[in-house]
Amino acid sequence: MSEDLLLEKILVKTEGFVKTISLNNPKRKNAISNDMATRLKDEILKTKNEDSIRVIVLTGEGADFCAGADLDPRVVSNGKFSVTEFLRENYNVMIQEMRKMDKVFIAKVRGNCVGAAFNFALACDMIYASETSRFSQIFTRIGLSSDGGGAYFMPQKVGYHKAFELMALNKIITSSEAESLGLVNKILPDGELDSFVHEMAKSISEGPFIAIRNTKKNLYAGMTQGLAAGLDTEAVNQGENFVTKDFFEGIAAFLQKRKANFKGE
Repeated sequence: MSEDLLLEKILVKTEGFVKTISLNNPKRKNAISNDMATRLKDEILKTKNEDSIRVIVLTGEGADFCAGADLDPRVVSNGKFSVTEFLRENYNVMIQEMRKMDKVFIAKVRGNCVGAAFNFALACDMIYASETSRFSQIFTRIGLSSDGGGAYFMPQKVGYHKAFELMALNKIITSSEAESLGLVNKILPDGELDSFVHEMAKSISEGPFIAIRNTKKNLYAGMTQGLAAGLDTEAVNQGENFVTKDFFEGIAAFLQKRKANFKGE
């Protein structure tokens, strides 16, 4: 099968240091099939080894980010499909790599962002959404519990009790509610979302990227390993920062009262 056919439901575009990965199933609100999920995971894992890419924008084509898993009754009911193994081999691998990878992930969300897709967005480092966006941990509506990391991300964002309410009752969260709950970085008018995310991704990718990358590492260590490990990770990464060209450029620019010209080196 050709690369073009493999990518039909997962569109990939590269501009400078930025890769945009788009779910492309707009007639079904970009609901993600098993094949799409596997292809998305493979594309993200491929990016891990692409030194030329610093920022990944995850989005959906058309009016929606993603309406969650595209459940095929023929697959679900045939007795041969193991959802546990599928999640372990695909969602779980992808989410962990997104959190640990030396890249910055930005979710660009409009329209529906529910179920597993909501957790894909929460796995990103930043989430920017349009006023049309709607979020939900919708799993219990069809008799399922969370997957894709919702049980990890939601309590960290909103606390256990609010997370349980939103998840157990599969509540729809409007864009304004998502912003007030701290689930997204910023809500923008629909017509401004693309340009805003484009400029944000460009700014990050062309900034002091070793320092930005190490900031992600520091946060991950602090969140998952506790204070002592977080402190040590900060110390190690600061040692790396201190010998970069960007650090010396940053000091020179500060002393000369000019804008720094970072190279990510």
